[in-house]
Amino acid sequence: MQYPLSHDEHAAMARYLAGIRKQLQDVSDLFMARYGKDSSIAEIAVKTLVSATLLEHELVLLEDTETQAEVESERVPTIIY
Repeated sequence: MQYPLSHDEHAAMARYLAGIRKQLQDVSDLFMARYGKDSSIAEIAVKTLVSATLLEHELVLLEDTETQAEVESERVPTIIY
């Protein structure tokens, strides 16, 4: 199965998303500390962090699926008579 991102693009996107997730964690922590964890702004920040985390996780799953497909396609069936 072919995916639209090359291996280099995939790795770069994973690094980029990890950075975004870290920044959103910092924002979420700040808003919770300043406005309280029950504030609407802190709640939205947490939801945004969760969304970024889910996106990052989905990218990892795609990479795992792609890697598995490559490994399986490289296997040469052995015919035993």
